[in-house]
Amino acid sequence: KAAADNLQSKTGIPVIALSYGKTSTFDPQVNASLMLIGKIIGMDKRAQELVGLMDGFKADLDTRTKDIAQDKKPSAYVGGLGMKGTHGIESTQGNYSLFNAVHAKNVVDETGKTGSLMIDKEQLIKWNPDIIFIDGGGYPSVLEDYKKNTQFYETLSAVKNGQLYLTLPYNFYTTNIDTAIADAYYIGKILYPEQFKDVDPAKKADEIYKLLLGKEIYTQMAKDFGGFKQVVLK
Repeated sequence: KAAADNLQSKTGIPVIALSYGKTSTFDPQVNASLMLIGKIIGMDKRAQELVGLMDGFKADLDTRTKDIAQDKKPSAYVGGLGMKGTHGIESTQGNYSLFNAVHAKNVVDETGKTGSLMIDKEQLIKWNPDIIFIDGGGYPSVLEDYKKNTQFYETLSAVKNGQLYLTLPYNFYTTNIDTAIADAYYIGKILYPEQFKDVDPAKKADEIYKLLLGKEIYTQMAKDFGGFKQVVLK
């Protein structure tokens, strides 16, 4: 509050503080921020529409996955997440919002930590998750590291069994919520094929982009960052 007040007093221009909340994706603070923007710029209807759409996606993801028994879920890990820049496979999150959206079994949650953290490679070997997702932003770093530490990657079951998947980057200091939601559907599709058998991740991404941004941009995102795909390290 003090920083916003200080900026306003120095510039003489109204300063409005907004928040992504703690998780950015599906966080109630995002809805509150959008509603506030809508009110200020006279676009209340569009703000309400956006909030409704995001709540709808959240509810759909929850409905598809909430009743899956814990012992029927593969263990999962996400690496290469952006955290004030790009990082390799050691960069992950506890209480990860996209995993939470589909009730995934996140191996990192056993640490009890929330938010961005860097883990040791030895810990990832110990967890040995069934499925590993790599954020497209950190993917080049993972490929570089693979060349130097091939043996480490080859010990991971997910790598040996072809269960390594690429997601679109959505975090770089701040969050592209549309892309994050598209990633959540792709993650759900990989973890629980049966519950998402009606979902084509690329088409779903374009549906989300069209509704939230007004334009279908998955093809461009895939061109720039690799898109949704199985990864073979080499």
